[in-house]
Amino acid sequence: MSAKGGLREQIRVSLVENMGLKILSLCCAVALYAFTHGPATAQRTFSVSVLSIMPPDAARRQLITQLPTEVGITLIGPRAQLDELHSDDIGPLQLDLKSGQDKIDLDEKMFHIPPGVSVQQIFPPSIKVKWDDVITKAIPVQVPSTGEPPAGYAVRGVVTSDPIEVQARGPRSVVDVIQVARAAPFDITGLGQGVHTVKLPLDRPPSLVTYDVDQVTAAVDIRRQLVTKTFSRLKVEAIGLPRATTRPSTVTVVVTGTAEDVNAIAPDALVPRVEPRTAGDDLGKPGNDNLPVLVDVPRGITVQVDPAKVVVTW
Repeated sequence: MSAKGGLREQIRVSLVENMGLKILSLCCAVALYAFTHGPATAQRTFSVSVLSIMPPDAARRQLITQLPTEVGITLIGPRAQLDELHSDDIGPLQLDLKSGQDKIDLDEKMFHIPPGVSVQQIFPPSIKVKWDDVITKAIPVQVPSTGEPPAGYAVRGVVTSDPIEVQARGPRSVVDVIQVARAAPFDITGLGQGVHTVKLPLDRPPSLVTYDVDQVTAAVDIRRQLVTKTFSRLKVEAIGLPRATTRPSTVTVVVTGTAEDVNAIAPDALVPRVEPRTAGDDLGKPGNDNLPVLVDVPRGITVQVDPAKVVVTW
């Protein structure tokens, strides 16, 4: 056999040898190509946005659970059709919550599903919701202070606000536990004597709650700082009756004013006295009376005497 004839024989043998296996391999290849490039069935999962239709304000119902912003839906159908499908073609999913129901079951009728495609799974299959009654409640305003006034001055009373209360509106479970509506601190650093006012914002209310105002007018009264000083065992004088006696014979005098004014008072400048004649007593014959003790002090000083009255005998 010539060399040329031998080559032909080798080619023929390679073509016909294991012919059944070669035909099977060819069929598998054709089937695989048809599966990957042809109109075979496939499945695909899409994320669909959620839109909620809430109850009207008149219903006074508040949703207190967090609704999902998206749900998942798995579709099955022709591969080519699914490849051209987008989430916007299916949704958005509209949840009608106007009736205030506690559970919403999801089904394929809520989605826009094109013909030839079916729903295999929706996740989650249902959405549970929780509601609360909406109430309105008056909440007192609290205005804290920060800083200090100049030396010798102090805040008189407390920082006040206008209005003194705000109306909080929201779910009962949240509103009922609010104690105060807190305002920003009032900085009193360096404020002199007088009433000072400033508008202050309120802290943001809790989630799902609103206030009827977002700021208040705060006022603070700055006055000279007062001190007290006590003078004990001061002898009581009976004016116009040098030989009269009093019971008790001495009293305690407490003066209140600014530190400067109070420290300027000397003990001998305080003379407790009673005035029988001014009280209308008849001093022409022996007698007695229970009379108030009088003490003169400088202007701006207040005085308290203990005891306030003594028995005078003449």
